[in-house]
Amino acid sequence: MAEIYFCNAKKFAPYYEKAILLLPKARKEKTERFLRQEDRILSLCAGLMVLNIFGKDAFDKMKYGEHEKPFFEHGPFFSISHSGKYAVLAVSDEEIGVDVEMRDEPKIAVSKRCFLDEEQEYANLSTENFLRIWTAKEAVLKLLGTGFSYSPKNFSVLLLSDEHSINGVNMRFFCTNIEEVPLTLAYCGDKKDFIIRELLPENLIN
Repeated sequence: MAEIYFCNAKKFAPYYEKAILLLPKARKEKTERFLRQEDRILSLCAGLMVLNIFGKDAFDKMKYGEHEKPFFEHGPFFSISHSGKYAVLAVSDEEIGVDVEMRDEPKIAVSKRCFLDEEQEYANLSTENFLRIWTAKEAVLKLLGTGFSYSPKNFSVLLLSDEHSINGVNMRFFCTNIEEVPLTLAYCGDKKDFIIRELLPENLIN
């Protein structure tokens, strides 16, 4: 089973002062360190989803890898991403990484720094292509748990429909949109279908 949960942060904005009190102390402090209110709300949404899906003691059980990838010692596997007004949590019984990006014009500097030549050619054709490559790269690095310590130029994500072996890990991609915002999963195993569910304030705030 693989599931994708998402929150629209704009729907949570009116409840921020009440909802922030539901987070454990360390997570609350982390959320409040963000300078922009928009980022605080996204962090709040991600924290509330973790508590709702994994239980009230989730942050106490959470551990962190060498490059700060969060994980649970005995599973399940999960990955978190947020961009613009969306926070996303992907959950699976196998390794997984997720990235979501608001629509924007292709960034040439990002392409040159992170994409291989053939990926740059594909990404330059359209905003959709650029975002598919970028979210796939980010999702791979999250699955691997390396962050950008492992160069995104070390691997290709073309073709998105094929299975890839990256840094010794076999993985596939699942591409979809959340309310027209591109999202890509990198995941192990052979799943083809994913449950996608929006979580609303009434689901997460008691």
